[in-house]
Amino acid sequence: MKNIRDRLEALYSKAEQKKPETEMPPNILKELNRLFQNQDSAKYFPKSTVEKKAQSISTVVEGSWINTHFGDIFRAEFSYDLREPYGSLNLDQVYALDNELIAELFQINPASNPERFLFIDTETTGLSGGTGTIAFMIGLGFIENHSFIVHQYFITQLSHEEGMLELLQKLIPNFDCLVSYNGKSYDIPLLNSRFVINRMRPIPEDSGHIDLLHPTRMLWKYSMENCKLKTVETDRLGLFRDDDIPGEMIPDAYFDYLRCRRIDKIERIFYHNRFDIITLLATLILIINAYESHDPDDNPLTDYAKARMFTRKKNIGRSIAHYEHVLNSNVSPGRRQKTSLELAALYKKAGEYKKAVTLWQTVIGEDFPLALEPYLELAMYYEHHSKEYPKADEVITEALARLPQYRADERAQMEHRLDRIKQKLSRNNQS
Repeated sequence: MKNIRDRLEALYSKAEQKKPETEMPPNILKELNRLFQNQDSAKYFPKSTVEKKAQSISTVVEGSWINTHFGDIFRAEFSYDLREPYGSLNLDQVYALDNELIAELFQINPASNPERFLFIDTETTGLSGGTGTIAFMIGLGFIENHSFIVHQYFITQLSHEEGMLELLQKLIPNFDCLVSYNGKSYDIPLLNSRFVINRMRPIPEDSGHIDLLHPTRMLWKYSMENCKLKTVETDRLGLFRDDDIPGEMIPDAYFDYLRCRRIDKIERIFYHNRFDIITLLATLILIINAYESHDPDDNPLTDYAKARMFTRKKNIGRSIAHYEHVLNSNVSPGRRQKTSLELAALYKKAGEYKKAVTLWQTVIGEDFPLALEPYLELAMYYEHHSKEYPKADEVITEALARLPQYRADERAQMEHRLDRIKQKLSRNNQS
C-alpha cells in the first residue's frame, strides 16, 4: 500500500498536469518533504527550540537557571524591604516578636527566632492532592538583613521534578522551622509523597512546623467571609492584588504552558505565589499581635473568637475581658445573647452568681431569640440558691408561654420543673 506521502505526491502530480505551464508549482511539496524526512516528532519540534522558549521565562521574571542532574530548574528571585509597609502592617515588627510566645502559641520546641523560619507554599498540578499531583513551583521565603527574600523554584518539564526536590531537600536543614498555610494537611504531605516516589528522604516528621491556617480560623472565622490567605490580605491588611490568577485556574495554566509554552499565565502564577509567601510572614505577625492585644478589636466578632480561644486555654481573665468588649459594642441580639450566656457560664463556674444572674436576666424576653438556657439557669438559681420560688415559677411560666407546642419533649421537662417548683411553693406557704 502507498503511504500518505506517496498518495499526496500523486495527487499533486495530477493537479500539476491540469494547470497551465505558466503557473508556478506550489510550495506545499517542499514543506511536505521537510516534514516527512523523519517521522520522529522531535524533529518537528527540536528540543533546542523547546528549551529556548522555556527559558524565555527569564525575560518576564527575574531569576536564574540552576543546573541539576535531572534538568535545569528556574529560580525566580525577589526581595522585599521589611521597612516598607505591607498594606496596613509594618513587616519589620517581626524583629520584636517574642520567641517564647511563638513557641507557646504554635507549640514548637525549642523556641526559635523568626529569622530561622522558612516560609513555604507550593503551586501544583491539582488541588485535590494525591500521588498523581506534582508541585511544579515551590515558593520559599526567609528573612535576611532587613529584607524578606523570596525564591521560587519552577520546573519547565515534569521530568525535572527530582532536581527541584533535591534543591529543596538541601535547603530545609538550614532552617529551624517551616511556616505554611494549610501545609500540614496539603503542601508537606504532597511533597513527602513526591520525595518517596522519587526515592528520596521525606521531610522528618519531627521538623518544626507552624501552620497558620488553624490560628487564623481561631481568631477570625467569625469576622471574615472565609479564612483563605487572600481574604486575610483584604480584610486584615487592606491589600488588593492586581491581575492575580485565581488558585483554581493555576493547574490548567501550567498544563497550557507545557502544551504550547505560553508564559503569560505563568508570569501571573509567579506573582500569585510570591505574594502568598509574603502574606505568610504578615499573617504570622498579625496572629501574634492579635494574641497579645487586650484592647477591643475593630470587629467585635474577633473579640468573640478571642474570648472563646482564651476559654479553651483556661485564661479566664482574658476570656472575660474579650466577652465584655463584645457586649460593649453594637452586635445583633442573637450574638449578644450567645455572648452573655457564655460569659454567664464563666461567672457561674467561678461562683459569681450575681453577675451571672444579671446576664441571664438581660437576654430573656421578646427582644431576643427564644433560648431556654437563660430561663432554666434563672429557675435553677431561684429554686436552689436563693430559694425564691415565686420568681422561679414566674420564669418557667414565661418560658412555657414562648415555647412552641411542637417542642413537646422540652415542654414536658419544663412542666415537670414547674410542678416541682409549685409543690415547694405550696409547702413554703403552708409553713
